[in-house]
Amino acid sequence: MREINGVLPVLAVPFMNDGSIDLDSIPRLVEHCITSKADGVVIFGLASELYKLNDIERITILKKVISAVDSRVPVIVGTEHSGTQAAVARSIEAEKLGASALMLYPPTFVKPDEANVLSYFKAVGSAVTIPVIIQDAPAWTGVPLPVSLLSRIINEQPNVNHIKLESPPIGDKAKLLKPLGFQIISGYGAIHLMEELTSGIDGFMPGCSLPGIFVQINELFHSGEIRNARTLYEMILPLLTFQLTSLDTFIEIQKLLLTRMKIFTTSHCREPHIPISSERIAYLNLLLSQIGLKELEGVKV
Repeated sequence: MREINGVLPVLAVPFMNDGSIDLDSIPRLVEHCITSKADGVVIFGLASELYKLNDIERITILKKVISAVDSRVPVIVGTEHSGTQAAVARSIEAEKLGASALMLYPPTFVKPDEANVLSYFKAVGSAVTIPVIIQDAPAWTGVPLPVSLLSRIINEQPNVNHIKLESPPIGDKAKLLKPLGFQIISGYGAIHLMEELTSGIDGFMPGCSLPGIFVQINELFHSGEIRNARTLYEMILPLLTFQLTSLDTFIEIQKLLLTRMKIFTTSHCREPHIPISSERIAYLNLLLSQIGLKELEGVKV
């Protein structure tokens, strides 16, 4: 079983302008991440517009991702559902199709108490043999996951042993969870990446448009070149801050960049969607021109 660590970009789902899935762009996106030396890919994270997909589309997309990856890196698959039985069914299907690990946030439609959160993750974990990542994102889900509850989950279901922390600052919680056996993954658009690397995270899930930059930062940090890692991080920080204005903005910027790099055919986001204003697009182009990275040479959205 392959380790789930390092740089794990969350794949955006490409659509044509009529809202249909652009299957031809998926292999290009996977190749973009793998040739940039990403350590794995994530499909059906929040940045995948997973809440706009039906189950048939999810299976079609997952099969395309698994085929394009061709066992070169781990594939982490989001299988959350507001119903426990439905989450179990999605998880079994994802493992059957070739997922290396699963990622789920707790049910959100009916806010669960701790007993229901525990039974949810135990049901999923016991139904599969691969690792399960708990997505701890209370700002999105409205469901807090205290350390005491997480301790019970990993003790009672040992393959639920990774956690993606998305409620910064994560350092204190990570230090409490690490001795319990959790592998720590950070998210939140990598906006606090240097602080999180310093706290000893095992991996992180940035956007998928510029994975090579995050690979460079990660390699520099772990080779002891922390000042150079910080310089590169600070270079892209204005972009990270801008795109995290909202989840909609984050997704659209990933797609705008991927379209300009000829990886996606269009930057279409399915409705409901609030597009970025022309004034903010102008500011985004100013940021891109000022960053001065090779990956962004000539890129204007």
